[in-house]
Amino acid sequence: MSTLVIPIGVDAILLASGHMNNPAWLPHAKLHCAMSFFAAASLGISALAILNVRPAYDLFSMGLAAFLGSAFWIGLIASGFWSGTSYGFLNDPVLGNIREPELFGIVIYPNVVAAIITIVIAIAGYWFANQATLIERSRLKENA
Repeated sequence: MSTLVIPIGVDAILLASGHMNNPAWLPHAKLHCAMSFFAAASLGISALAILNVRPAYDLFSMGLAAFLGSAFWIGLIASGFWSGTSYGFLNDPVLGNIREPELFGIVIYPNVVAAIITIVIAIAGYWFANQATLIERSRLKENA
């Protein structure tokens, strides 16, 4: 769900002046931003569709849904390592000099925190599905 809600809700609505409505952005930059919105929505909808139609004991489907639900966020984290990119809005010509919170001198970017939480939840969901499958298989062996 976070792959649907956060990129579209936060970036397209709450931070629209820093993204799609930012006059400093060239149209091609806005195209890439819109592409990320639609990619996030497509990945999130695909993950939910798999979870809806496949049984929880189908570990391949659960793994695929976990990957699809977190792929956007993996891309967000990886994109921050690209030269000239930034997770934050420091020195933004439209939004101003927004400083991100710090913890023990380490800058904490909310979008990176959301990414890490989403990835951890996806991994945990897959792990729990795997554990449930193992328990069910051992129960079936005991009853056989």
